[in-house]
Amino acid sequence: MKQIVVGYDPMGEQLAQAVLETLQEAGHGYEITPGSGAENYPDIAWETALRVSGGGYHSGVLICGTGLGMSITANKVQGIRAARCTDTYSVEKARRNSAANVLALGAELTPPAVARTLVQVWLAHSFDSARSVPKIERIEALAEHAAALR
Repeated sequence: MKQIVVGYDPMGEQLAQAVLETLQEAGHGYEITPGSGAENYPDIAWETALRVSGGGYHSGVLICGTGLGMSITANKVQGIRAARCTDTYSVEKARRNSAANVLALGAELTPPAVARTLVQVWLAHSFDSARSVPKIERIEALAEHAAALR
């Protein structure tokens, strides 16, 4: 059983229900980020990303209108690789090649049935690309460098 953190802003509340049902039907546990459905995306994305980066969770799912604001905010947290995806190919590549640990979805772009499929693909894959290891290490090094400049 995988434990997933799910965060959503008011725009993402309806789509979040489809995601939560999918997780439950697949037998996975989930935690809803406090403030989901009430707070704006920056705070929800930040808190969800902190929980994922802290360990103890398989990954996170963020939902707002487009998924863009959530992914941009989540990627500010050290160790987070959030990917905003709208198709199964991107979800699989995000997990397998980019070691993405947060999936961002756009409620205005993604019908519930598609979201269910995207979450299923997300859960079915994990990082397995040896050729991508140096790239991910370089991304982490750049993030550390950027943090040191502040």
